[in-house]
Amino acid sequence: MLTHRRHLLASTIIAGLAVGVALPAMAQTAAPLQTTDSAKDTSEVEAVVVTGSRIKRNEFNSPDPVQVITADQGRLKGIGNTAQLLQSSTIASGSPQITAAVSSAFVTDGGPGSETISLRGLGANRTLVLLNGRRAGPAGVRGGVSAFDLNVLPVAAIDRVEILKDGASSVYGSDAVAGVVNIITKRGQDGFSIDAFASQPQRHGGQEFRTSAGWGKTFSRGFFNITYDYAKKTEQSNGQRAWTNCGQAYIFDANGKRKDTIDPRTGTTQCRDLLYDQVWLYTLDFEGRDGKLQYDYGNNLGKYISQYPAGKAGDYPGAPPGWFVVGDSLDPANPDMGVLDYNSPYNLASSLTPRTERNTVFAQASFDVNDHVEAYGEVLLNRRATKTNGYRQIWTYLYTEDYGDPFSAGFTGDFILSPTIVTPLARAGQKVDYQRYVGGLRGDFGANFLKGWDWDIFAQYSHNKGLYSQDVVLGDALNSADGRSDGGSFGIGKANSIPRPTASCVGYTTPISKRKCVDVNWMSPDFLAGKYTPEEQAFLFDTETGKTIYKQLAIEGSVSGDLFKLPAGTVGAAFGVAYRKDEINDTPGAITQAGNIWGSSTSGITAGKDTTKEIYGELSVPLVKSVPFIQSLDLSLSGRYTDVNSYGSDQTYKVGLNWQIIPSVRVRATRGTSFRAPALFELYKNAETGFVSQRNLDPCIRWQAALTAGTLPQYVADNCKAAGIPPAYTGAGAQATVTSGGGAGSLEAETSKATTYGVIWTPKFADLKVAVDYFDIRVNNEITQLGAARIVNGCYRSLSFPTDKLCTLFTRGPSNLVTTVTDNYLNIATQVNKGLDLTVNYGQDLPWDVRMDVELQSTWQFKDTTALFADTVVDSNGFVGDPDWTGQLNFRFTKGDWAALWGIDMVGKASDAEDYADSNTTKTTFYKIHTEFTAYHSLSLQKKFENFTVLGGVANLFDEAPPQVSQNAGNYNMVGRSVLASQYDYIGRRMFVSFQAKF
Repeated sequence: MLTHRRHLLASTIIAGLAVGVALPAMAQTAAPLQTTDSAKDTSEVEAVVVTGSRIKRNEFNSPDPVQVITADQGRLKGIGNTAQLLQSSTIASGSPQITAAVSSAFVTDGGPGSETISLRGLGANRTLVLLNGRRAGPAGVRGGVSAFDLNVLPVAAIDRVEILKDGASSVYGSDAVAGVVNIITKRGQDGFSIDAFASQPQRHGGQEFRTSAGWGKTFSRGFFNITYDYAKKTEQSNGQRAWTNCGQAYIFDANGKRKDTIDPRTGTTQCRDLLYDQVWLYTLDFEGRDGKLQYDYGNNLGKYISQYPAGKAGDYPGAPPGWFVVGDSLDPANPDMGVLDYNSPYNLASSLTPRTERNTVFAQASFDVNDHVEAYGEVLLNRRATKTNGYRQIWTYLYTEDYGDPFSAGFTGDFILSPTIVTPLARAGQKVDYQRYVGGLRGDFGANFLKGWDWDIFAQYSHNKGLYSQDVVLGDALNSADGRSDGGSFGIGKANSIPRPTASCVGYTTPISKRKCVDVNWMSPDFLAGKYTPEEQAFLFDTETGKTIYKQLAIEGSVSGDLFKLPAGTVGAAFGVAYRKDEINDTPGAITQAGNIWGSSTSGITAGKDTTKEIYGELSVPLVKSVPFIQSLDLSLSGRYTDVNSYGSDQTYKVGLNWQIIPSVRVRATRGTSFRAPALFELYKNAETGFVSQRNLDPCIRWQAALTAGTLPQYVADNCKAAGIPPAYTGAGAQATVTSGGGAGSLEAETSKATTYGVIWTPKFADLKVAVDYFDIRVNNEITQLGAARIVNGCYRSLSFPTDKLCTLFTRGPSNLVTTVTDNYLNIATQVNKGLDLTVNYGQDLPWDVRMDVELQSTWQFKDTTALFADTVVDSNGFVGDPDWTGQLNFRFTKGDWAALWGIDMVGKASDAEDYADSNTTKTTFYKIHTEFTAYHSLSLQKKFENFTVLGGVANLFDEAPPQVSQNAGNYNMVGRSVLASQYDYIGRRMFVSFQAKF
């Protein structure tokens, strides 16, 4: 396996260098890159404050690795929103990100539709986002709000983004573990401006439109800018792309020929998603049957299979005409597997990316009070509205007609029927109102007191109000069989928990929702197909709305200037104090609080607050200057003392060294510590008690059948067998009880150490800049909540089963049912991330007055391990969704007012083969559990006129689809036939245009 991984890494490096020999990538060149002229005399460059320090300095001699992305660069590549601008950078693209598609498909911090930035794959909570150098408050919905939602700020308001690529808690405080993203807005505008952008995919769905209008005035004593921005992105559903509309097993024989199940009704590969419109079958002892009952909606099942498997009619209930037993053989090549209804129309109509609308007002101003004092302020108002269409399975348990249930008429025998439907009533919507206000004074101390020193004091207040609505299935309504019972049961085997039915539930009132009972005909073909009567829908379903409030107040003051002179130069310093108060109040909907959502948990109000007090300082010390092989040698030091009310106090530090060896070669290094105090939701999340179906939790249910059908890996089946789970175990019975909650009083702060080493080369013989930076980040005591399904699945999928600590977090009862799962927030994880960043910029004047600039930005990840416990280490580096190499390569050509760009975003190979088998044990079926090298090309052409600029282009020029992988074979998420990971494009080829005008 190690040989395979080394070959994989080598091949991706070679692929990247092969493209890069033409030289280089995104104008995201780090601020540290040094031009030849500045290397000769840095004193000619005005000192400014650069991300990574509060001391004014020449940006080219910072010891910190800083990557700069401009909004203009993104516009040339057809990027229309802030999240895409940041998530496409190589420091982010090589690891999982929270995109709109991911936050809509899974439960994520911030809620559906949120989009965040995670540097180095360490998580959005460990990446600090600044807006014009000041911390930006969180935005989103539900109790997990803690990170800045990139939907808040439109890309039209952005001038550039500076990304500090190492930890910086000693400079910026908590959360700056993986790095800092500093978004710097445009300023100094005069007159009116219009900015419009549109992106039209080749296929329907995913269209994007944005327009903004701004006005600004710059005068002798200050400026004022205000911008209004409207953006809309249409929904893209699973059914609108070939790579998402049909999940496939994607398996092969020994000769590489596809051996997927064929649906005989269409003659094509079977599409697989959630089973729907079937009746699952159990004996009265709750022993499951391999086959399921399915209605013949197309009146054609009889052409391909008999109503009952040959010789097995007695193993299944008697059924009315039109019903067939499907899936009994478990043989993927048998027609009875091919006719299983897997791909519901509701899956095709569900949202891959939600419909999103954003309205934003951003204003900023400054005014010189006098020659030494400037007043400044910012106002940001944003509303995001997101709508998502979804679908889900629901089911119940019934007796056959033989036991008196009139709604099972025609179904006979000693069986339990479990009609299972897929419903589209799983919609969700969010409306998030975000406000941020900044006011401050800055200036200098004049000619007498602290001459040459600057000061800055400001206050910032942010307020997030999020309303989130969702469709729910009422638990007491779905379980209304209680209202059809005389209070007893038949007392037969394990089925004695199912109420004994009577003729009707009319007259019964549900105990929580207080609804008059409606007789739901679960066994009718229409109901199984998701077609309910208005009365059934009104009885079973409802909608609720929750509200999230998050407030943050920050006050900070700092001074900076020169302390004294040394032979090598002047010692610079910065000192400051900061105060921050955070407060959250998340109130779920009334149905959630009542614990009446079927298949979900009971949750209360999450409310809490915390205060942080800090004092910090920095020094910039020139050690040596103008001696052989030491043109300059500078030392930077920073430290911070932090006191968090909920946690206690801690100290962080950072040391940096900047060595200019000769004018063309510079070496830099940093080492420091960071920490992250527990987020409010991690501390104060209200204790929850939930109930999870065994079907959604336990990978050992019917593990032998799943192994035979190719839907369960061999090693998981082996672990289930070793645990004593019978091969035909059905998981039928009571749901598992899941308890979870915040960790106030027990959680500790996360701590980290980060080390970077860098070399910068700027030769005189060419317009060439090369920067190579090595990074090593180790985070200890990571706070995490695993989730019940991840705990149970992780136990049986663990390479250290059964000693993996995950196996201690749940229990099984005497009948093998999972009875309890403990899922609290814990300090259990250690994460290590190591790698190399390469930045190359090359410029060349071509004939006919054409200027060519070539830029390469790439990241190699050497190690990405997470230890959930000290003796359980998982290395995800190079696995699907976490490639060990990503790169960007841009060629830009300019001639006068014309500019053209050819951009390439590259994702290296990835494979799960180190930990997961790529075939069954008999070597008759093979799985694709790797992704190939993928490149997305974009082309654009821009023309500047006197008062306006026009841009047009094509993104994903060659209509590259996301990689296809085998289902249920590796440790990755899927949508349709494709891997679902943030590195890949799910829209396809699209045309974009942009128009900017100034008046």
